[in-house]
This record gives sequence, C-alpha cells and structure tokens, in this order.
Amino acid sequence: MLHSGISISISTDARRVLCPVAECEAGYNLKAAFPDFPQVLQQWQQTTAAIADTLLTESDIAYGDAPLQRFDFYRADGAQRPLLVFIHGGYWQGGDKRDIGFIAAPYVKAGISVAVINYSLAPQARIEDMVKEVQACLSTIAQQAVRLGIDVNRISLMGHSAGGHLAAFVAAQPGRMPVQAVFAISGVFDLAPLIPTSLNKALTLDQVRADALSPVLQTSPAQTRVHTIIGELETLQFHLQAAVMANCWPQVVAHHVVPDTHHYTVLFPLADADSSVCRAVIAEMKSAGRR
Repeated sequence: MLHSGISISISTDARRVLCPVAECEAGYNLKAAFPDFPQVLQQWQQTTAAIADTLLTESDIAYGDAPLQRFDFYRADGAQRPLLVFIHGGYWQGGDKRDIGFIAAPYVKAGISVAVINYSLAPQARIEDMVKEVQACLSTIAQQAVRLGIDVNRISLMGHSAGGHLAAFVAAQPGRMPVQAVFAISGVFDLAPLIPTSLNKALTLDQVRADALSPVLQTSPAQTRVHTIIGELETLQFHLQAAVMANCWPQVVAHHVVPDTHHYTVLFPLADADSSVCRAVIAEMKSAGRR
C-alpha cells in the first residue's frame, strides 16, 4: 500500500478500533479537540461563495422529496466526464453542501465533474436512512447522466468524516452501481467507540447498530480502489480508524497523511491543485481503463 505525505507511527494488526471508554470523548469530540473550527468553517464558506459564480453549474437538484435530499453540480467541460461525488461531514448531524463546495475547483479544472450532496441529518434521520439517501442520490445521478454529461462507469466517492464513513459503507453494499474509487477523508470506519460519547445523543447507536454500520465489518468492494486520507494532527483515534480500515479492506491502495493539518483544515490541500494529495485523487480518477 502506498503511503504519501509524512510518516505517522501507527502500527497495528487490529481489525477493530479499541478505545477505553474514558478516552472516547476526547478522541472523537473534534470541535473540542480543534477549537478553531468556527474560523475554518468561515473560510470554507467564503471560498465556496467565491467559486460559485464561475464553477457552480446547477444547485439544489432534487433526488427525493425531503428538504435535504438535494445536490449541487459543478460541471467540467465536455461530455462523458468522470464524476466525483462529495459527501460532507458533521457526525451525521450537521454540515451542509453550501459550506464545502470549494472542494470542487481543482477537479472541475482537471476535467472531472463534481456533485456535492446533502442528506437528512440526525436526530430526525438515522444513519441507515442516510445510507439509503446517498444510494438514491447516486441512482438519480445515473438516471440524469446524459444531461449532466458524466460517465456512469467513472463515478468516485469522496467523503469527509461522517461522509467518509458513508462513502465507504455505500461502496461496500451489494448490488450497488459501480464505484471506481473511494477517497475517505478522516473517516469513521468502526462506529463502536462513538457509543459512550456525547455525539451519540443524536445518533442513538447501540453495539448491534454500530457493528452493522461499521465498514470494517462489511465485505470490501472488490472492484473499488480505496484511498484513506488524514491530517497529520488528527487525534490518535482517527489515525487508528484509518490503520484498522487498511487491515480489514485489501482494496485500500493508498494512505495519505497530510502534513500540518487537522480534522478540518485537511480539506484545504484537497482543494489545492498543487498539493500531492489532490494530484493523487486526480490521477486515480483519470486512470480508469489504463490498468
């Protein structure tokens, strides 16, 4: 497996993410761990607004009847373009596509169209519902492929945090449409450590549901190449999440540690065409048919 960025000393052969109950809150309460989140969010929003006039092709395309069942589309020039579907984070209970559209810029310029999606949130929706919504969104995109100018055989998923979980989990489901690649950024792949945390008040996970929703316990998608991406300054638990995912899924072909970034700032290099991690995403998406 390829490692890029800097080296982090995480070595484990574990196939589950273990966290002492007393340490779970500190390991997973990211707004407490990284208190500059409000400032980072403002940067996300400002950068997204700045690209909207030139790159946002169509907003609020419906894939269902619920208010959050919508996606924004950033169209690359040409027909039959590869598509990157971005799923925002927020611990399945926050976040919005309008915060995060800036991620599209380098990919559109590289000839890759981008869909940034919303989905219903906890506590009104359960994670199981969100999985179905992402699947419904992908089905709608496939149905509109000609209009959107995308190649349904070259669709990849990118998700941040909870979105990284959803991207991996959806890709692993049997009978789903083909997914070329998954780029899981600071993803949660074993949900059990969330059970004793304050984050679980809205999620209401118990051990049975946490196990059923954990990608590390799913059969990995045989034809999908998976990249895990993480900020160097993430909590130890998130580094362990990525390490255990690689132990469980042979389809994890690369792990990228992005220097000098944490859970929220890790997205900026992914929106920078000159960064090594952004170049790796573009190279993976353009490699279909060459292997």
